[in-house]
Amino acid sequence: MNSDGHRRHQLEIGGGLLSVVEHGQGPAILLGHGYLWDWTMWRPQVPALSKTRRVVMPELWGHGRSGPLPPGTRNPADLAAPMLDLLDRLGIDRCVVVGSSVGGMWGAHLAATAPDRVAGLVLMNSYLGQEPAQKRLAYAAMLDRVEAAGRVEDGIADAITPLFFAADVGTREPSLPLRLRRGLDGFSAETLRRSIVPLGRAIFNRPNALDVLMRVQAPTLLIAGEDDRARPPEESRIMANLIRAELVEIPRCGHSASLERPAAVNAALLAFLDRLRWGTPVPSVMSADGPAAGEAQNMLSTAASNR
Repeated sequence: MNSDGHRRHQLEIGGGLLSVVEHGQGPAILLGHGYLWDWTMWRPQVPALSKTRRVVMPELWGHGRSGPLPPGTRNPADLAAPMLDLLDRLGIDRCVVVGSSVGGMWGAHLAATAPDRVAGLVLMNSYLGQEPAQKRLAYAAMLDRVEAAGRVEDGIADAITPLFFAADVGTREPSLPLRLRRGLDGFSAETLRRSIVPLGRAIFNRPNALDVLMRVQAPTLLIAGEDDRARPPEESRIMANLIRAELVEIPRCGHSASLERPAAVNAALLAFLDRLRWGTPVPSVMSADGPAAGEAQNMLSTAASNR
């Protein structure tokens, strides 16, 4: 165990080395981070979620301390089976899955294929439909350039970074774009070519999987950023209407909600978990986040009344 209370595992799963960080004890929550991040995108959620729950945060292959992407990973559905293996290895019978972006994509496949293992599902800044054609072509060109150069050139980084945040993030949280840029600069040529580029192609060339949502039996919450340029809130509305799920739209929030608006995200997650009776409610945590927490509570109430 680290000095901050985190426990880290290095496990051979799905044909590759998977790094997993854990915190806390109790009913399990499986957190799936987004593309180009690592487990630390959930750092603002860990204190609130882990007070009465076991928080499990795998790092996608090619990210954090995980090894290369296993061969044969062709779409987000291919990431779900290894996560089921992870639950088995950690002795977790059931969990709530919370996924950001690609984490939500594989999370939905996991919930649909193993309904007895998933007690609840949260899709945040995510979309199960096919990538719009214009974006798909643009991302494909970027990935080709990264593969050829063996690095994320400044022009590509300049194009990618705004997709992750609301337009005013530079004035509110200027450290976040800088943090992403440091991460992009830190990928080695080998990691980019063996993992980041192939995983990007698997994500952006994914087939339409909206029908997968229809097979999810677990209660589902959707969280969207009102200013998400990568995954516009309209996409979350499509999914929410399809399965009549609750939707929380967070103002002044882009594609990295857990980092940009952690108080609102924490409030939405805790309210959802409390309704599932997944861990003991902690009222003081709900109120500690101030106005943003109350704002998320109001949005949840509105979403529930509109169901």
